[in-house]
Amino acid sequence: MGSPWSELLANLAVVAMFVSVWIHTHVWLDRMAALTRATAFGLLMGVGAVILMLTPMQLQPGILVDLRGTMITLAGFFGGPLAGVLAGLMAVAYRSYEGGIGAFAGAVGIGIATTIGIAGYLALNGRAPERLDILKLAAAAGAASLLGLLALPWDVMQAVLPRVALPSPLLVFLSIMLSGLTLYQERRRIDALQSRRIYKAVVEALPDCLNVKDLDGRFIAANPATAELMRAGDTKALIGKTDFDFYPRATAVKFRQDELAILKAGVPSTIEQRLEHEGGGLGWLSTLKAPLTDRAGNIIGLITHNRDITARRQLETELAESRVRLTEALTHMADGLVMFDAEGKLTLCNDQYRQMFPRTADLRVPGADYRDILRQSVERGEEIVPEDKVEAWIEGIVGSRKTASNREIRLADGRWLDIRTRPTADGGSLSVFSDITAAKQAQAELMAANAALNLLAHSDGLTGLLTRRAFDEALAREFSRSQRAGQPLALLLIDVDWFKRFNDHYGHPEGDECLRAVSRCIQATARRPADAAARYGGEEFAVILPDTDAGGAFVIAENLRRKVHDLGLAHAGSEKGIVTVSIGAATFDPGRAPIEIADLLRRADEALYGAKAAGRDRVHGWRPYDVARQAPATPIKRQGK
Repeated sequence: MGSPWSELLANLAVVAMFVSVWIHTHVWLDRMAALTRATAFGLLMGVGAVILMLTPMQLQPGILVDLRGTMITLAGFFGGPLAGVLAGLMAVAYRSYEGGIGAFAGAVGIGIATTIGIAGYLALNGRAPERLDILKLAAAAGAASLLGLLALPWDVMQAVLPRVALPSPLLVFLSIMLSGLTLYQERRRIDALQSRRIYKAVVEALPDCLNVKDLDGRFIAANPATAELMRAGDTKALIGKTDFDFYPRATAVKFRQDELAILKAGVPSTIEQRLEHEGGGLGWLSTLKAPLTDRAGNIIGLITHNRDITARRQLETELAESRVRLTEALTHMADGLVMFDAEGKLTLCNDQYRQMFPRTADLRVPGADYRDILRQSVERGEEIVPEDKVEAWIEGIVGSRKTASNREIRLADGRWLDIRTRPTADGGSLSVFSDITAAKQAQAELMAANAALNLLAHSDGLTGLLTRRAFDEALAREFSRSQRAGQPLALLLIDVDWFKRFNDHYGHPEGDECLRAVSRCIQATARRPADAAARYGGEEFAVILPDTDAGGAFVIAENLRRKVHDLGLAHAGSEKGIVTVSIGAATFDPGRAPIEIADLLRRADEALYGAKAAGRDRVHGWRPYDVARQAPATPIKRQGK
């Protein structure tokens, strides 16, 4: 055996050696699974404990101690339960193999050391150990190192305990502190290296530029994005260089002025910088510059973060130009334009829109609610809506914004507006308002002109009665209606007796006046709204009498005949001495055999022929036997009738 000091150093050397082995191999083991690492650490610490038991220290003659507990406690504390149990089992196995009076006490001590190490690991609850944790572990292990002696025989314990009561706990405490702090520092070093690798990877992967300069503006660190921006070969080409080595002098001077201003202020600042390269090419950078300080707070450099915002600035410029063009378009367009969001709030409108609603122009501004605008429009008399229907009217208009629509409104002042609304992608709406008052007036004038033209087209110029074409349309319409409704329809054909003789004797102007007088009698007779009187041709007239049977038709026809007779218009060419008319009447009766319009016309013509043949100045209704007695009916335009 050597001196106690040499033996102590040997034990400490063994502890240091195994801790060093772990430090130099765990980086490789860290790539393996956690279970594998714990097993390897436990086996390593177990071997160390066995070797320490092979090289014990002799504190006093006959009293041998070693630092096996240090290895076992460290195994449980840094490696977890598996490592602690493995190291403890290896130590117990060897101690049992070695035998001797202290074998049981040694096994108890090993168990205590294993328990303390594992308990310390569990107390960490998954976090990394700190210096204070190692201090507590060392103190607990040192204090518990004497508990194993209690398992010795009583007389042996009494002889040994006083001699090792102080040295043994102190040695365990110091060895665990030194070894534990060594492992702690190694873990911190590894964590720092890992963090550095992570930070480096992040910085190099950044699409933005990140660099550090000293107080003279020289690069001392930069990421690849910075080298790309400055058109350098790589980051090494930047180190020790300044902006003057890569940019035009004017650009470099401006950048340096910005840096000096930040260094003088001593606070971070974000600015936008215009970028220009030597070979041409313009751009913009959003730059964050922050002073770099040492531990004492002294500024030793400048950290710069650049982001290329050239595309953003171009978009901003284009957006600004678009807004100017939009403003000009909205200002100069003839129509009013308004946009509302999904909640019905006005977001955009032009002056023309407000000018179209002078009484509520003050309300039609961004932020105004559409319902409030409509409600005030009614209250201020801009739009006319019954008081009890205002809210329903408002909800109808607001709801119509969700679908494409076109509508026309008339304001209280008589103006007409055309409104074209389209929903927008965000749930709002866009509406274009056009003043169509002039168009409406022109439309009204055109409708009046068309009505006048229609009247001219459907009215006989001489008598004011319907034309033949209008008569055909009216007869077809009334005949179809009578068929659907099952109601009778009467038709009168009227002829002025001996009209050709009248014309030849009195002349055409007097003949025209005669026709006008007869037409006035016809108009006075056919007074019902549905009755229709027409100039059928020349001196022939026709009257359509809806909802009239044969008896009613005869009464009306006789009344007409009498009115003309009572006019007493002189007619030298007639045996009557005055102007008279002959009338043929025919009736469509849905209850009898069906007929067509041509049949009704033919029957009226046959009845008129019968009135002529019977001496004129009379009414003749159509009878079936007339056909047998008379020649085949032909149009009643006959010479000298």
